[in-house]
Amino acid sequence: MMLSRRRFMTISAGLALGGAACPAAAKTVSWKGTALGAEAKLIITGLPEAEGKRLIRLALKEIDRLENIFSLYRAGSTLCVLNSKSRLQSPPADLLSVLSQVDVIHAATGGFFDPTVQPLWQAFAEYGGSPEQRLVNGAREKVGWHLVNYSMTEIEFTRPGVQLTLNGIAQGFITDRVSALLRSEGLENAVVNIGEISALGHKPGSSGWRVGLAANGDEVPTDFIALKDRCVATSAPLGTTFDGVNSHIICPVTGRPVRSGWQRVSVVHRSAAIADGLSTAAILMDEAQLVECMATFGQVSVNARRSDGSLLIV
Repeated sequence: MMLSRRRFMTISAGLALGGAACPAAAKTVSWKGTALGAEAKLIITGLPEAEGKRLIRLALKEIDRLENIFSLYRAGSTLCVLNSKSRLQSPPADLLSVLSQVDVIHAATGGFFDPTVQPLWQAFAEYGGSPEQRLVNGAREKVGWHLVNYSMTEIEFTRPGVQLTLNGIAQGFITDRVSALLRSEGLENAVVNIGEISALGHKPGSSGWRVGLAANGDEVPTDFIALKDRCVATSAPLGTTFDGVNSHIICPVTGRPVRSGWQRVSVVHRSAAIADGLSTAAILMDEAQLVECMATFGQVSVNARRSDGSLLIV
């Protein structure tokens, strides 16, 4: 069973990459597809068509390279090999970078962010959101970040059946990598949407990029934020469900789909990967836990809608 997370952010005036001045030969070049099972989009404007297409090709090559590391939907990906063998020699640097970020977020969130939740996710996905309790109990024995050892030479799971899902952080990581690539090509003002949103610089004629936030990707945004050299990631408990009722987000602490007091939680940080991981964990927290976590982590802001529709800004 494969579920795709719905997207939660929109750019009110459309995604745009490029400078304020548009040469006469400027064209709009776009790509729409999937990354790690979620919708993704690149639109480049304000550049000659050949240059726009070249940048799209560079970005797609980088996305493909990183999907070959992090995807759960490509049988030969590095992550799938690790999950099947419980050990990986000479892990790629990008995977080690993400695991080090997981360490930071796991500690900052008191364990609410834990990629070893994958066995629980599989149990709920396989049985339409309602697995027998014995299956839940068995899966919970395989969950725990302490069961993952890693170094520059090896990654190893210390208990049989442990598996990782990095979907709660890898989309942000890919967004960061594509943003860095485009910046290296001279784009100072850009918006990248590869699962999460990274805003480089500002929209021509304004001080930032205006981003709309909604609980589901097909809804009209309920809130707007301005981003400049920042990233935003959003999680919503009912953005995707197993059965129309049970959220696809599993709490590693309770072992059950989240029953959240939030419609959505949007986290802003300079790194899309960090914002991605924190938003995934924040949806599992009550308000006091969320406020305390963000204060401890630092350099983070939150725009969240409570289940009653009221707004929390941290």
